[in-house]
Amino acid sequence: MPDFPYGSPCWVDLLVNDVPQARRFYTELFGWQWVTGDAATGGYTMALLDGHPVAGISRKPDAAPVPSQWTTYLRVGEIDVAASAVNAYGGRTIGRPVDLGALARTLIAVDPGGTYFGLWQPRDLPGIGLLDEPGSLTWNELLTRAYDQVQAFQQAVFGHEFTDETEPDGPRWSTAHTGDGNPAYGLAEIGDDWPATIPSHWVASFATHDVGRSLEKALVNGATVLQPPFDGPFGFGAVLSGPEGEVFSLLVPDLD
Repeated sequence: MPDFPYGSPCWVDLLVNDVPQARRFYTELFGWQWVTGDAATGGYTMALLDGHPVAGISRKPDAAPVPSQWTTYLRVGEIDVAASAVNAYGGRTIGRPVDLGALARTLIAVDPGGTYFGLWQPRDLPGIGLLDEPGSLTWNELLTRAYDQVQAFQQAVFGHEFTDETEPDGPRWSTAHTGDGNPAYGLAEIGDDWPATIPSHWVASFATHDVGRSLEKALVNGATVLQPPFDGPFGFGAVLSGPEGEVFSLLVPDLD
C-alpha cells in the first residue's frame, strides 16, 4: 500500500447518475473489477485493479447541485480539525462527514476558487492501493481561476509548499509538495483565453502505456476528447470526458 502523507491526493471517486453505465465504461477502458460494500459503508462501490482498490463510485443524489465528476480526496488526520481549517481559511465544507464503515471517514469541501474536493481520514483503507500502473491513478492537477487565493488556502490548510514552474509567456503553474518534500499535485491557472464556461476543477490522471490506443477505446465507449494528445511536464497525455461529461486524463507518466 503506498504511503500517503498529510495533504496528498490519496483517493478518487466518481459521482454519476448512471452507475451501471459508468461501471461498463471504466471496465472496458481500464479493466476494473467492482466490489459493492455492505450496509456499514452505505453500499459504497470500489473499483479494483489486480485486487488493489483504485477508485470509488457513487450515484449522484437527484437534488445534488454538482455535475457528474471525479473527486480528488486529500489525506487528513482528524477530519473535524481539517474541516475547521477549511472554513477558517476561505473554503467551506458541504454537509457532514460520511463514514464509509471501517474504510474511512470523508467530507466534501470547496476551496476559495469554487473547486470541489474531498477530505479523507483513513481507517482500514489508507488510500489507493496501486499507483502509476496502467489503469491506476498517476497524477492529479488542480486548475483554478483563483490561483493566488487557492495557493494560499492550500498552504494554510495542508502545509503545501509550491515550486513555481511557469514558463515565459505561459500561464502560471506550480508543483505542490507535501511535508516529506515529494510532489503531490500540480496547480495551474485557468487563463482569460479559456472559455468562460469551464469552471475551476481537479483532473485525475490515470496511467496507460499507450494514449492513442486507450483514447480509441474510450471514444468507442462514449467518451469525448477535450484536449488531444500532448507532451506535458509529467508525461504524454490527453484529456477527455466520460459518458456523463466527467473530466479525466490519460497519461503515460514520466517517472524519472
